[in-house]
Amino acid sequence: MKTSMWPRGLSRQKASAYLGISSTLFDQLVAKNQMPEPFTPSKGRILWDIVELDQAFENLPRKSQQQGNSWDG
Repeated sequence: MKTSMWPRGLSRQKASAYLGISSTLFDQLVAKNQMPEPFTPSKGRILWDIVELDQAFENLPRKSQQQGNSWDG
């Protein structure tokens, strides 16, 4: 069983920090369905499941899978 110092449910800021990205990029990945939708366990509370974040992170494209970038001449 995997142990973690992170709680199972993460706020937007903690979810993006957990992944090592900015909250803005995290929002973009959620909008593109590359990161999961959050849960709303109670009024006003929004949480992301750390297990789903791990799975989504593993499915992100690798650098070698990306088609071109701004550094290509």
